[in-house]
Amino acid sequence: MTSRSDLRNAAGFSLLELMVALTILALAMSVVSISATRRSPSFEMQRLAGNVVSLLREARLDAQTSGRPAWVSFDADARELSRNGGEGVSIPEDVDASLVSSASAGSPAIIFFPDGSSTGGEFALEGSGRRERVTVDWLTSRIERLDPA
Repeated sequence: MTSRSDLRNAAGFSLLELMVALTILALAMSVVSISATRRSPSFEMQRLAGNVVSLLREARLDAQTSGRPAWVSFDADARELSRNGGEGVSIPEDVDASLVSSASAGSPAIIFFPDGSSTGGEFALEGSGRRERVTVDWLTSRIERLDPA
């Protein structure tokens, strides 16, 4: 037969052991969450290209719903791509950016027309060993983010 003192010793983990295990687990989780919040340069380039696509789509929709042309222009000195001279996407200093469009009188711009057409063009971003390109078809105003080569 087993005595009462033998059962007490074999009952399981002590509170101290549980506290130590939970502390180690909490420290491990904090290290994982800190490393997960650091973003790679590759991720930042993808995010930036996604913001450019969103800005172009907003301008296209604005032209179609308002019945007036809408444009997205690139100011290389200010390092900003802006919609109708207002809200925009800032380009970080460590990223090279260029906009090629047929509507390049003055500052480079892509103009969207209410009929669904545009001047077309290509916006290129390059930095951190990665290149992202966003194109706009002149006939259909289709906005496409090309796979980096």
